[in-house]
Amino acid sequence: MEFSNQQKLIITLLTDIHAHLGIDNSVDPLFVRRMVLGGHGWALGWAYPGLFEDGIEAPEAVTFVAEVLTMWEAIEETYAGFDQARKDQLAELAPAFGRDPRFCGFDGNHEADLRGIVHILVDDLGRWPAFRGRDTDSHRILADGYRRMLEVYARIANSGPGSRLSVEALAEILNAKIIPKSGMELDANVLRWA
Repeated sequence: MEFSNQQKLIITLLTDIHAHLGIDNSVDPLFVRRMVLGGHGWALGWAYPGLFEDGIEAPEAVTFVAEVLTMWEAIEETYAGFDQARKDQLAELAPAFGRDPRFCGFDGNHEADLRGIVHILVDDLGRWPAFRGRDTDSHRILADGYRRMLEVYARIANSGPGSRLSVEALAEILNAKIIPKSGMELDANVLRWA
């Protein structure tokens, strides 16, 4: 949902009035203003779905971030359920990323829009509570690696209802993060020659 400058001004004035009157049991005027002025009208549809008859289509970046969060939630839950032997096996099968895999967000400088979407989805809208309060500035560009991981995750996760990720499946997903055909791989903190 896009807003014209005139609509932004009207919404700003109305949210100021709403906040000043202290109206409870309604929309959050500060959230509405922040989303409208920040160009995140899609978030209003997620926060207040009953207000929009036709719904609000989420931009591609929002869909991507939601898929990344879903994937990482499954990765972290799976890893947390592993016993030490399976954790050790994962570390062997995915040496670059298999030790305590955690969602570390997006780069705050080059992927700030994606990082902002994470903040809105997790902190403002309360989705994916496992990531609430987590620092999501990865300090390195990760979107391309997440795209490669999502391709593998989508194939594996759709293999059957209620199927849990095996050690081998989790290793395959994590190894997809490695930069292909570059001769280099992205380690947890360091870019090194493979």
